Amino acid sequence: MRISKPGANYVCGSGIMNNDAWRLFWKRLITVVAVTALMTSCVFNFVTAPLILCLMDGGCEELSFTSLRGMYPRTIAGACFASASALLCKYSTTVPIYKQMIEAHDVYSPTTVAERRGRSLFCALYIALCMSVTLPINALRLLLLYRSQSDPVVLVFFVFMYLENVAMCLAETCFVTWCRTLSNKFLEINRDLQQLGEEMAAANDTAAGKSVTTALIATTVTTATFATAAGRRVIYGSDFYGCSREQSIANAVEVIRIRHQLIRNALSVLVDLFGLPVGLSLFTLGVMTLFDIYYQVSDVMGADSRLLIFIYMWLLQYTIRFSTIVVTAHYTTKEALKSKIFISDVNNRYLDNNTKEELQIFLNQLSNCSIEITAYDFITLNTHLITSAIVAGTTYLVILLQFDSNND
Repeated sequence: MRISKPGANYVCGSGIMNNDAWRLFWKRLITVVAVTALMTSCVFNFVTAPLILCLMDGGCEELSFTSLRGMYPRTIAGACFASASALLCKYSTTVPIYKQMIEAHDVYSPTTVAERRGRSLFCALYIALCMSVTLPINALRLLLLYRSQSDPVVLVFFVFMYLENVAMCLAETCFVTWCRTLSNKFLEINRDLQQLGEEMAAANDTAAGKSVTTALIATTVTTATFATAAGRRVIYGSDFYGCSREQSIANAVEVIRIRHQLIRNALSVLVDLFGLPVGLSLFTLGVMTLFDIYYQVSDVMGADSRLLIFIYMWLLQYTIRFSTIVVTAHYTTKEALKSKIFISDVNNRYLDNNTKEELQIFLNQLSNCSIEITAYDFITLNTHLITSAIVAGTTYLVILLQFDSNND
């Protein structure tokens, strides 16, 4: 075996593995080990949930594994296990497709440094917000359990449950960040369509407008953006039809249509990857909210088990996560569908046949494809889901409280 200098390839027999391959190997290995450990903790919590709750109350004479008392941690454990399994199965095959769609779009409209910084800043702020309302209150709960000399298995149980909650929060962060990235891409496309419509209106209304539009006609291949007094501007290319003014405008519509299709494809890949995890996260957040309120109102967990600050902080955490997921998905879909308005506006101008044909193809594509973000094709993520969740949660809370009062 011959070992080359650092940074070079390692040669062993006929096989060659460089440093990047080794880093990828260890990264995948660590990921698999971490996910396996997480899934093991989910199984442990799911099985031992009723026992742990009985230990906290001083013991149970008759232990029922179907008790309502164990639904809260079991919901978290089951949802985390299913989410981790889904991501582990799909991540390695789906994410490269998503990245390919984004890279193909960047060929036509490259991602700027400001956009990358904005995406990183949004991700960092969202993680900081979620962790600021999650980690301190959970650490305080563990500290109180430790000081009360709880059984070690109880501490292990709650550590696992909080880790599962944080893991689901990180998966939600990945979905929200990527979804917002696609929303910004749709926003850029809509701005280019709006700018195109404004330039066409100026060209049709005034002679000065015609000269401005004519001056913008270039023989470049792509649609690019640069800083002007008016912001973004479309540069018309002649790669598809020719170099005349009308044909160059058709080129611009063609390129914008391709960009929109690539981002729609990326959105479909994103929904396929995160459909089940996001759906389970929303369900789990709703269940945790419901049972936190129910346990506090009915005093099921005991008078000293939960301070009021826990309830407020946990409800704040669930509200932030639930609302961010739904609102981000809603506005991404809204931006994607808003393109129809700008296409219709441009189509109402005096245009040549090639441009009208491109606009019609663009509009037909948007009309014939389903642009929506769903949770595993079960529920559509839009703002109506928030009101529906509030109504359903209130209804089930009343039923639980009535059931509890009847038992008393």
